[in-house]
Amino acid sequence: MPLSGRATDRLASIAIYVWIAIVVLWAGTTLINHSLETKFYKDFLLEWEVALQRYKSEGGRWPEFSGDNQVLYMDRLTQWMANKGMSPPLSNTERDYVYRLKRLGWPHERIFFLCFSHGMLLYGISEKTFRKLDRWIDGEADETKGLFTGRRGKDGIAYVGALQL
Repeated sequence: MPLSGRATDRLASIAIYVWIAIVVLWAGTTLINHSLETKFYKDFLLEWEVALQRYKSEGGRWPEFSGDNQVLYMDRLTQWMANKGMSPPLSNTERDYVYRLKRLGWPHERIFFLCFSHGMLLYGISEKTFRKLDRWIDGEADETKGLFTGRRGKDGIAYVGALQL
């Protein structure tokens, strides 16, 4: 039995409204995620870069890094920075050098910063975040070229990024 003209119009209207709602939801989620990524980049990564450059230029000492306790090393570094009157950027976690990137529809990322006089290492970033940061910093997403390089971590999922100062 064929549908009446009125029923066909209603079904077509419902399909159009559902499609519009899906597009608006997708666009809104994309916009929110982009703003969260931009906030991480501008308000945290770049601020760390500026703080480290300033600390370095003012003759700040760097703790000895043995390679086995990164948290103790970063705690010392942030304390020494504070003693010189410099504070690292505000984090959204309990540690100054750990940032939680919470995108909608994506797994949360806990990004750990390990800072040295010559650059920073970022642990726990997703491939999507790595590619986006690489495009913003170097202009193209290439793991081996530019100021921001990296490789896939031992777990096969997260990336380790290196930013040269």
